[in-house]
Amino acid sequence: MNVTEADRLVSQHLGTTPRATHSRFVAHVMQRLANVFDAHTELWVVVGLCHDLDFFQTADDRSQHGILTVEWLGDLIPPEGQSAIASHDHRSGVHADTLFADALKIADVIAVVDAKLGRSVLLQVDRNDPLLALRGLLADKPYLCDMLEKYTKKRAVPLGHVLDIVTASSLPSR
Repeated sequence: MNVTEADRLVSQHLGTTPRATHSRFVAHVMQRLANVFDAHTELWVVVGLCHDLDFFQTADDRSQHGILTVEWLGDLIPPEGQSAIASHDHRSGVHADTLFADALKIADVIAVVDAKLGRSVLLQVDRNDPLLALRGLLADKPYLCDMLEKYTKKRAVPLGHVLDIVTASSLPSR
């Protein structure tokens, strides 16, 4: 599957909803993270686009979120992409301990944070201690900061760099 085909699936399954915007933003962050990790850029973008295709169909049972998407996509994406999508939401119970899966989690969470706080707020986050700043801003959703801390530290990508990727983006917040 290529990026054009994946984007077509986003339009088909998510329409013009904020979730489609979210998926496209995750794909953008995945593209930048692929460059950081010298990974297969097109595959990372495709997975970023496709990770939430089943979002509306699994709204009543998030334990199936990601898993249904993988069923739909089948062999159109390789096993490492399937694993990343199936494991990106902890409620699925699927675990993947790969750089690819962790990068998708980082991209997904930072897209949620961008949508919740807005780009203008993220531009002002103290880059000396961005985690502390975000914890103050996201006091009602501490798990978002916990996830960012866990996966950025595990993969040695500074949170400030992830914020720079987001704030440099011309893609809209949700």
